[in-house]
Amino acid sequence: MKLPSKEWLIAQVKKKFHIRASILSLFLAAWLIVDELVKEGYDFDPVEVANPFSHEFWVVVLLLLAAINYIIYRLKGGDKNGG
Repeated sequence: MKLPSKEWLIAQVKKKFHIRASILSLFLAAWLIVDELVKEGYDFDPVEVANPFSHEFWVVVLLLLAAINYIIYRLKGGDKNGG
C-alpha cells in the first residue's frame, strides 16, 4: 500500500481552510457562551468585552476571526474553484 505524498496531504489540509477555520471559530465561540452560562449564570456581559481575561472578549475575537475567514473564503471564489 502506497502512502500519499507530502504535497497531497498539504493540499488536503489547505483545501477549504478558511471555511473550516470559520466553523471552528463559531463552534468555540458558542462553547464559550455555554461555558459562561453554566459557570456564571449569564450568557454575555457587554461591559466585559474590553477585558482580555474574560469570556466575552474571546467570544468577540472568535466571531471576528470567523467573519474574516469567511470573507477571505468568499473573496477567493468560495466553491467556484474548489476552495
